[in-house]
Amino acid sequence: MSETWEQDAKMPPVLLRPEAELRKAAEQSPLLDEVRGYVAGSDAGDPLIPRWAEVSGLVRVVDGKHVPVEENATLVDDPLRLWERLYSTIGEAELLPFGLVATITLTLYRSGPVAMPVELLFEAIELAQAPDESTRYATSVALDLLERLGAIEKGTADPAGLALIAEIAGKPDPSPHVLSLTPIAVWAINRALREAGMDAPVIGEAAEKSLGELSTRLAASGPGVIDAELKAWVRHRSPSGAAAEASAFLHAARLPVERLFALITLGETGEIGLETAARVRAEGGLVGAAAAMWLSERGAVDRETITRDEVVLGMADHYAAMHALGAFVHQLADMDDRFDVVDLLTSSGHPDRLELLDVVGTDHPDRKMAKKARTASFKLRSSGVRGPGQRGDA
Repeated sequence: MSETWEQDAKMPPVLLRPEAELRKAAEQSPLLDEVRGYVAGSDAGDPLIPRWAEVSGLVRVVDGKHVPVEENATLVDDPLRLWERLYSTIGEAELLPFGLVATITLTLYRSGPVAMPVELLFEAIELAQAPDESTRYATSVALDLLERLGAIEKGTADPAGLALIAEIAGKPDPSPHVLSLTPIAVWAINRALREAGMDAPVIGEAAEKSLGELSTRLAASGPGVIDAELKAWVRHRSPSGAAAEASAFLHAARLPVERLFALITLGETGEIGLETAARVRAEGGLVGAAAAMWLSERGAVDRETITRDEVVLGMADHYAAMHALGAFVHQLADMDDRFDVVDLLTSSGHPDRLELLDVVGTDHPDRKMAKKARTASFKLRSSGVRGPGQRGDA
């Protein structure tokens, strides 16, 4: 497993549930009752149970029969430890290919709270394992065992999601199922990663860091993680202290995503955050425009008071932040047909407008709008406008 983890050294921050909640989840696993019953002397109707109990160290063979291992007797009475032991020995109980369970669970772990389509998981496993005719079968067996233990939960994609899965997988009739780890599995994997010396961050443990340090950590995270981390960061401070630090970071920010994180943080501080953002807006410029649009979206200011310059520049900055988070392309697909994103970006004067126009030119679903973006990008470059980091940046 450590070899598999080495390939996935960078892990996303995860939210760990309280121990009482995890213990309750362990108790609710039917598999635990079957294993406990077998260790206590009951017959097992499923041949997997004796094997699993043995590889978990709960029983050993004496005179051809299984007897309880005394030094592990307390394990049977501790549902959380027992669950963790059973989880860690799945691959031995069913003699699955080496590293298969780790590959499956780490793929889901890195997916975070977003459920992963089974079809795409199979493809990821086949890339990580040596693909042969038995790989898909072994993966199905492993998934069944993980679900039986209570490590994964299965859902069904809606029609739109299923159509997207079919497009990505290149299959007309893909499996509709999506998978995600349960909280107890996230806890077990996080513990195992940390014990192996891997960097496996937990949401909230970076609350003592500066907002700038936290921002760097969140750059590759999903919306759920970003929201949870910033909430935890604010809770670690007084509202006024958090607002003051967020305001300082907002003024010092060089990247759109940093300004977005600073504004989200201000929103978590309550009324003082709104007052702080209003003062920033009054200062004008790029930061002021970003603050103006943020206040408008929260209903904290009358939309009629927002100037056209604030709208254009503030929205461009928001799009640039979304692009950094990998979400701008998805926003393009949801835009109203009458909304001219090219005109907005071109007239904004935003430092990242060329990069955003290139995205629109490549990925906008309306071919006319995409062509317009390419033309606008060409004209701006021809006039001497350069992108961020290039000489002549406007």
